[in-house]
Amino acid sequence: MKKAPIFIVGILSVLSIVFYFTSSVQAQTDDSLQNVLDSGTLTVGTSADNPPKEYIRMNDGEEEIVGFDIDVAERIAEELGVELEITNMKFDGLIPSVEAGEFDMALAGFNPTPERKEVVSFSDSYHDLPFVILTTKDKEDTFTSIESLTDKEVAAQKGSTQETILNDYIEEARPVALGKLPEVISEINAGTVDAGVVGYLSARNYLDTYPNLTVADIDIEVPEEETAQTIAFPKESQALITEVNQVIAEMDETGEIDDLLEKNIEEARAGDVDSRGTLEIYGPLFLKGAATTIGVALVCVVVGTLLGVFIAMLRLSSSKIVNTIAFFYIQVLRGTPALLQVFIFYFGISAILTIPSIHVWDINIARLIPGCIALAINSSAYVAEIIRSGINAVDSGQMEAGYSLGLNRRITMKEIILPQAIRNILPALGNEFVSMIKETSLLSVIAVSELMFVADTVKAATYRTMESLFIAAVIYFMITWFVSWLVSLLEKRLERSAKV
Repeated sequence: MKKAPIFIVGILSVLSIVFYFTSSVQAQTDDSLQNVLDSGTLTVGTSADNPPKEYIRMNDGEEEIVGFDIDVAERIAEELGVELEITNMKFDGLIPSVEAGEFDMALAGFNPTPERKEVVSFSDSYHDLPFVILTTKDKEDTFTSIESLTDKEVAAQKGSTQETILNDYIEEARPVALGKLPEVISEINAGTVDAGVVGYLSARNYLDTYPNLTVADIDIEVPEEETAQTIAFPKESQALITEVNQVIAEMDETGEIDDLLEKNIEEARAGDVDSRGTLEIYGPLFLKGAATTIGVALVCVVVGTLLGVFIAMLRLSSSKIVNTIAFFYIQVLRGTPALLQVFIFYFGISAILTIPSIHVWDINIARLIPGCIALAINSSAYVAEIIRSGINAVDSGQMEAGYSLGLNRRITMKEIILPQAIRNILPALGNEFVSMIKETSLLSVIAVSELMFVADTVKAATYRTMESLFIAAVIYFMITWFVSWLVSLLEKRLERSAKV
């Protein structure tokens, strides 16, 4: 009787040793460079809101991501003999995406902080970027030292090196973290924050555009390694990093890095003075964003409604277990932010399934599918409660009438109850569709180029913040107004048919 436990312990020990050595071999295996060469494509993530380092320009009606960092990436791809594929997304989503292995590398002015080094790897520095304090001219004489910023609101881009510097070296200030660099600039210019920590290159461009801005006479004394700009890679990518470091060293030795930097500074400045209107230049981009918004909202509402009907039936079930499961499903989805759900589904599905990076309408399906699933499931919780309330509003005698005609519960619900309930809840379902159109903006955090993502991109490229946001607002209004009009027509038609 005692031999069995000993035997089991022995088996478990052998399996543990095998697992240990297998894991060690896998950890030492580095196919990062070979995978890029085999695929023939170098996938790169960036946040195209920071001229002249990375930003959007229109070329014959097509959007194009350009800038200093993009030129560096193109040079690396050229040396590797592969094609370059660039994805534009919000800055604070880049490191998690690199960690998840979605990109071979990412360029967006990364500083290799200890926190970032825990989850991703970095190349050698390809550029040193000093940081300055940007403020308005009326405060220039007030802000003359770090101490003068005490208790003042100072902004920085969320998740960036600027935010780290703000928190570590300007500790007495009141930090304000904003999602994108143009938002930082807009708030400084409007006076809603007192100053901002901005990269020197970006400050140069914005000073040309906003006459009210100036660089404060404040030296931010930070170690040189904290101004280093590096490229982020997934862990265990040393083979690819070694190759990239060689390219960077060659470019630095020949002076190509400095030449590319000066070229992009001049090109960004030249693009800023384009006399044409924002809509005239970026109209095709706004239209594509609007089409994406409508398509995503339609898919999410249809799927969410079908799933909502199913959940509503479970919620009305006589089984306490089934009813309780449906109840908690609804409460969890309604009790957590939709943005959080988008992140959970996006990174969760990416960790479980490998969705092919197929581009449709210039949108990566690997990003679109998890985003649509998240919004559809979120919508289903609200739709389920709308449908449940509509069913409960139907007179209970209708169900009894169905039974008296010899119909079972399923047929009675389908043929008698649901048609009446839908008539009652149509306005609420219409409101859900309108809400979904606006909630598609949440997908901008995972680089789905819907309307809000386009507006952010355009305002970064043109520095015309209010104009870009106004165009997006008008388009949103036109879409939602049209949807509301269609719902009202359908509602009137159902009312007429009910009277017949």
